[in-house]
Amino acid sequence: MLRVLRTPRVLVGAALLGAPLLGAPLLGAPLRAQTALPPSRDWSPEDRAVVGDFSRITAVAAGMDRVFVASPTGLALYDPQFQRWQGSVPPPPGVDFSRVFQAAVDPLDGSAWFAKPDGWLRYQPDLRTWDQGTVPAGVRAIAFDLDAPGAGAYVRTAQGWMTIPHGGGIAMPSPAPTHPVGLATIGDAIRSNPALQANSAQILLDNRLRSVRYTAAARSYDGRGWFLGTWGVGLLYVQDGGGLPQRLPFGLPGQRVGALFGAPDGVWVATDRTVQDDAGLTLVDGELTRFQTLRPPSALGYGFQHVYRLTGQGKALWAATDAGLARIDPASGDTRTLDEGRGLPDARVYAVASSHGLITVATAHGLARVDDSLKARRIAKNFTDPAYALSVRDDTTWVGTPIGVFAALEGADDLVQPAALGTSALFRAPVYDFAWVGDTLVALTPDRLLYRDARGTWAAGPVLSATLGRLRMLVADRDGLWVGGDRGVGFARPNTLALRPLLLGDLPDVPTSLAIEDGHLWVGTLAGLVRWRLDAIRP
Repeated sequence: MLRVLRTPRVLVGAALLGAPLLGAPLLGAPLRAQTALPPSRDWSPEDRAVVGDFSRITAVAAGMDRVFVASPTGLALYDPQFQRWQGSVPPPPGVDFSRVFQAAVDPLDGSAWFAKPDGWLRYQPDLRTWDQGTVPAGVRAIAFDLDAPGAGAYVRTAQGWMTIPHGGGIAMPSPAPTHPVGLATIGDAIRSNPALQANSAQILLDNRLRSVRYTAAARSYDGRGWFLGTWGVGLLYVQDGGGLPQRLPFGLPGQRVGALFGAPDGVWVATDRTVQDDAGLTLVDGELTRFQTLRPPSALGYGFQHVYRLTGQGKALWAATDAGLARIDPASGDTRTLDEGRGLPDARVYAVASSHGLITVATAHGLARVDDSLKARRIAKNFTDPAYALSVRDDTTWVGTPIGVFAALEGADDLVQPAALGTSALFRAPVYDFAWVGDTLVALTPDRLLYRDARGTWAAGPVLSATLGRLRMLVADRDGLWVGGDRGVGFARPNTLALRPLLLGDLPDVPTSLAIEDGHLWVGTLAGLVRWRLDAIRP
């Protein structure tokens, strides 16, 4: 039995009574960055990897088999022999990695040492361990002496040179290194390659034609070129005698992830526009070795600030954004945007779904369907209030609204709702997301899951928000789902509590989006992208 949704009397009234409307950056109350917490266990890089913004480099050091690249968000490792990235490493808990300003490689064991104004950090890649210490006199530079490789790391302070043993410890006064390595500067790289100076106007521009600057330099171990860190375009490599350096892209163009979409060749990551960063779209492969960031259609960047949802159809990406529905061609970067002027009920598009060659969108004032020619037509035209989520199957479009689950049927002028959903307050909560587990439709409310089995019977699951915080997103995985809230993510079946929750600390910040691809759970957060190996976290 179905009941028709009477828009003016029901949804508008619910909004006036305080039902939460969708607002940036996500549903419900705005998300805020959280203080970093230590993880619940010592995760291996294979089980858990965190990738942030590596467009801003603060230090570079080159060894025989690794190049260490520091940014405010963490440490990235590059293999110069095979010319591929090896992944990233988060800094030790409680360490402000943005204060790192120089790096050097220990010639004895290949570990990387990093200078901070008040001390040092040491990372051993083979053991995957960090050490750290303070230097009361402050640190101005860090180096090693090839004439005394067993002496340890040399640090220059306001009171002269000091040494730190290879295993770490207290800095002790010492003579200056006689054959120092690790003190290379941008000036050294430019003197070796005058073309860097001559071509600086071309090199030091980002995709938006904004000026960037060099920040660090390291001579390659084979002595054939230089690795250059920049503040704006990431890591560069210039071969001696070369005219223009090569970009070595890694990471995301911004920290704040808005939406994810799993594709056959990786995961598409949409990052938000912030005070520092433009909105961006990046394809990340499952091994974290390839990062393809699309160039925006003009020097003004994309017209949107936030992507709520991403989906794909054919070769195109479709993005539900705060400035319309964007269709993006990954091959060419061509972007076309639909808004009210092109038939959408509202430019604030909160959800997008692809089915049978058509795109369905949920906006702040109703629903629409878009064909390949980018012509939009209203569906359920009498419904003119916010819709938060969509799921299209057969001839039914399931719609998440501020007062529960409704359906748009082909040819109907208004939304309808199964009568059973109007009998309990549990079923009248806002619905923010949908997923299918086999033939079971699962809807996400701020506190729990609602589900409809193959016979059409609806039920409510237990409260999950006590563990995960206010619920915002979900994605299906085998016979269950990964559910995300303000405090973390966890695995649940429609009628169970959250199992094996991964909370803040295991996550670098509040989760914003979920995707499953290539044996991994991908979690977008306010502080970058996390890739989890499913075999390591499944209950």
